[in-house]
Amino acid sequence: MSDFESGLVVEEPVAGVAVMRFDRPAALNAITSATGQAMVEAFCDFAVRPDLRCLVITGTGTRAFSTGADLKERARLDDTALRRQHATHRLGLTIRQAFAFPVIAAVNGLAHGGGAELALSCDMVIAADHARFCLPEVKRGIMPGMGGTQFLARKVGAQRAMELILSGREIDAQEALALGIAGRIVPQAALQAAALESARQIATSPPLAVSAVARAVRGGAGTDLASGLALELALHQRLMASDDRREGIAAFVERRTPHWRGR
Repeated sequence: MSDFESGLVVEEPVAGVAVMRFDRPAALNAITSATGQAMVEAFCDFAVRPDLRCLVITGTGTRAFSTGADLKERARLDDTALRRQHATHRLGLTIRQAFAFPVIAAVNGLAHGGGAELALSCDMVIAADHARFCLPEVKRGIMPGMGGTQFLARKVGAQRAMELILSGREIDAQEALALGIAGRIVPQAALQAAALESARQIATSPPLAVSAVARAVRGGAGTDLASGLALELALHQRLMASDDRREGIAAFVERRTPHWRGR
């Protein structure tokens, strides 16, 4: 493998669940141009698959989830190549944010720079107890460019986001949990199993309801309360007319396992 190949692995260990893993542990799972291109291709595939119910993103090993862009590669790129690389990464973000299913980040170590931004953009974050988060871009003469300023401010508030980004301060898993960056902390040895179990539970839930929740939470987080409530109402009313809603009630009354049809 070339130093700057993608190192991206996609597996499907459970029905309805895909796992995307950064597999460059010697480079702390840093993201190259090839990684970005491979992610876009994978995301395009995921976006049109009706059988996919959840995506887990993680890294190989115990040292790093991802430390973001591979700066050794970036040092070799001219301005045009840098802009092309960033456009590819932003395209991946746009596609991922439109998924009809949730995305879980299983943060298995350092989540720095673009790696932290990737985790922040996911719907759920499960962190290993030794995980650490940091947005150090200002120290490199740049700023977060993969949604970090927006996702972090929405999770921790504008003032705390400003402090964390301008200082480039690294925070541990416990502080990330307290701030709402991580939703849960588990021992490193249990991380992958915990993420897969969460994904499996989502994959066996009614797909229309899961999709509606994902759309309501994502869409409502970036707007005012009235607009968010209107979005929730519209999605709720669509579910009320679904076969899955009727099946859920029938299964409850009949004390049996529901059979979701996604319609």
